[in-house]
Amino acid sequence: MLKRLLTVLTLTAFACSSEKAAPKPAATPTPSLPPAVDATTPLPEPLPKIAASVNGQPIKLPYVELIATRLLEQAGNQAKDRPFAYRSALQRLIVRELLFEEAVARHLSADSVRVEQAYNEARVGYKDDTKWLEFLARQYMDADTFRAEIRSQQTIAILLAREGEQVTASISDAEAQAYYEAHPEMFDSGERRRARHILLRAPADAPAPQKQGIRVKIVTLRKRIEKGESFSELAKQFSQDQGSAGKGGELDVFSRGQMAPAFEQAAFALAPGQLSEIVETPFGYHLIQLEEILPPQKLAYEGIKDRIKDYMLKQRREQRIQELVGQLWARARIETHL
Repeated sequence: MLKRLLTVLTLTAFACSSEKAAPKPAATPTPSLPPAVDATTPLPEPLPKIAASVNGQPIKLPYVELIATRLLEQAGNQAKDRPFAYRSALQRLIVRELLFEEAVARHLSADSVRVEQAYNEARVGYKDDTKWLEFLARQYMDADTFRAEIRSQQTIAILLAREGEQVTASISDAEAQAYYEAHPEMFDSGERRRARHILLRAPADAPAPQKQGIRVKIVTLRKRIEKGESFSELAKQFSQDQGSAGKGGELDVFSRGQMAPAFEQAAFALAPGQLSEIVETPFGYHLIQLEEILPPQKLAYEGIKDRIKDYMLKQRREQRIQELVGQLWARARIETHL
């Protein structure tokens, strides 16, 4: 099955610039990486108000619970998953704190204009200050702490980008050829699809009123297509995928493993000419129209050599970031109480 070669996951997910989901590459383990999450030991009762401390900085339980709740929802809210969800959430917050402290130590900081822009974008969808502040209160924040959170996230993003940029050695033709030959399963496409889509962006963490407003818009577009309007023309007018909108929503041919899971499931369930229901992915809401089902194809090395090199370079940059986290974890004073 063909794997996505253009992007790889970083340790924290701040934003995505592609409509396709990136596979998490296999990374060489390092001795100092964070420990495996304990998924079996029962959580303490009652849960401690301070879940952990990192170099003396407390991580409070409510922030752990916010992330753990989302993880549990994704897993179907099974009681057996509670220890894993809470400890996974805590580990994410510990890594986040380590990265932020390192960024500050390196005198990195987010741009104030971009922080305010992100704040205003998050504020969209709340009709007045009361509703907005109520939302923030449910996140255990006020306007100032929310801005501080944005600044922290953007500062960490700068650190991760800088760290990745330290890996500058190019990938040779011989290395790329060896990777191609060693991973034949990555370059056998399996059955493929040709499709169009319309995307209205709605980040997964967007406020509920904002997401609902976007969903109403894409419902309206679907009804217009059902009544006979051109999918292609509506994609040109409304799709927010810059890569495909100008082509009437037409995507590059894709196979399994290249798209976000929900997008893939919907696209591979369609017959040629059929219109999908509304599909939600981390990028927003999609409408998909299947154009054609294509047979499997073995990708020739020469045609994808440059993409293999890009992928291998990004793997190495990801590995450097993982190593940085391991180093920070190893020398930090970390006390956990979950």
